[in-house]
Amino acid sequence: MKKKCIITGSNGYLGSYLVSKFKNLGWEVLELSSSNNNNQIQFKYNEIDYIKKEIFENCNLLVHTSYDFKIKEKKLDKNLNITGSLKLFEKARDMNVEKIINISTISAFKNSKSIYGRTKFRIEEDSKKYNVINLRPGLFFGSNSKIIKKIEKICNIFPIVPMIGKGNFNLHLTNYDDLFNFILEVYNDDRVDYSKILYPCTRESITFKNLIKIISNNKAILPVPLFFIVPILKIFDVLKINLPLDLDNLYGLINYSDEINFQQTKKYKTNFKNL
Repeated sequence: MKKKCIITGSNGYLGSYLVSKFKNLGWEVLELSSSNNNNQIQFKYNEIDYIKKEIFENCNLLVHTSYDFKIKEKKLDKNLNITGSLKLFEKARDMNVEKIINISTISAFKNSKSIYGRTKFRIEEDSKKYNVINLRPGLFFGSNSKIIKKIEKICNIFPIVPMIGKGNFNLHLTNYDDLFNFILEVYNDDRVDYSKILYPCTRESITFKNLIKIISNNKAILPVPLFFIVPILKIFDVLKINLPLDLDNLYGLINYSDEINFQQTKKYKTNFKNL
C-alpha cells in the first residue's frame, strides 16, 4: 500500500523540495500551502479550524515546515504561528497520524533575540504533549537555500564584501538532501525518543567569516560592527523596506544556544555534508 505524507508550507523552499522528494519515492503527498495552486490545500494559521480532519486519514507522516513570516506578534500566547501549529498537531494526533515531524531551527531557544527563534522554541515546548518529533536544522545550503542566496547576492553586489562584525560566530550547516534522508531515518525509527531534540546538521561548525570567504570566492572582506548594523536594520524594519537580510535574520544567525547536544542524533547514519 502506498505510503501517505502531508507537507505543510509546500509553496516554500523546504516544503516544495520535500514534496518533490517524497513523490519521487512513490509516496502519496498532500500539500498544505498558504497559496491555493494546483493540488495544494489552502493552509492559513487563522483558518486552521476549517481544515477537515479527514485529510489526515491513513496518513503515515506529517512534516510541518510552514511558518508565516508576516506574523510579527511578540506576545507568544497570541502568535498564530504557535497556536496554528498546535491545532494542526492536535488534529493529526486525533486522526492517529503515525509520526509528526516539526521542522524547527537551531536558533530556537527560550531567550533567543529573534522572534523566529523564540516562536519555534515555544512550538517545540508546547508540542510535546502531541508526541511531535522536533528537528533543529542549521543554516540550509543547496539549490533552494534562501539565506545562502541572500549572502551570495550581497557578495555579488559589492567588490568588497561587508561582513557582520568580526564574523567569528559559529554556524552549523544542513544540506537539503541530507535532511530528507534524516527525515526518512527518523520516520523508520520505531524507538525514537519524542522528548529529545534532534539536530540534523554538521557537528563541526564553520565561522561566518569562513562561510563568506567560500561563497565570495575569497573576495576582500570589510567587517562592519554590530552597533552600526543593528540600528540601520531597525530603521529599515520600521519603514518596511525589504533587504536581503533583515534584523530577525541577523539575530537568528548570530544567536545560537550553547546547549546544542548531538547525543540523540548520533545514532542515525545520515552524514551531513559541509560546504
